[in-house]
Amino acid sequence: MITLGSQGKNTFLEDVNKKSGANVLDCYQCGKCVGTCPVSQYMDFPPREIMQMIKLGLKNEAYMANSHWFCLTCSACSGRCPREIDIPAVMEAVRHLAIEENYINDSKKVKEIRKFHEIFLEMIKRYGRNYELRMMAEFNIRTRNLFKDVHLAPKALLKGKIPLGVKPLKSAKAIKRMYAIAEKLEKNK
Repeated sequence: MITLGSQGKNTFLEDVNKKSGANVLDCYQCGKCVGTCPVSQYMDFPPREIMQMIKLGLKNEAYMANSHWFCLTCSACSGRCPREIDIPAVMEAVRHLAIEENYINDSKKVKEIRKFHEIFLEMIKRYGRNYELRMMAEFNIRTRNLFKDVHLAPKALLKGKIPLGVKPLKSAKAIKRMYAIAEKLEKNK
């Protein structure tokens, strides 16, 4: 009998399990995650194949896939998983490990999603919440697509869907402290 992970040390599997809090070896490839995922058709490898890559220690292939960037973390997959694996946490772990190890996917869509991810986290860190107007402006500037969706702005502004000003939350300082503590913990690992 062949047991995955027994042919030497699979540090990729260990890293993903540690970062996600899941046990990827519990996945027995039933495919319910793929059938449930609303974006699996846009992924180059559906969730179950990413899980198999992790089990086999195929770190480069998993990092270079667009799947973990396209994952919405909607938890539809984990809601149907008979093994109750937190698949979004696994995808998030792969995404963060790829960032930490400076893997760059050359796909234009992945680059845009990564920029959006970075800008969103910066907004949360800076204001304690997302500031939609600034988020859109920064995203368009950083992706060099200045007039993308500009035609939608007047209607959204008039309906009050996008506020003009931003008021940092009272808890913004606490969120900044939380980020500082998390960054310190990450450095000490």
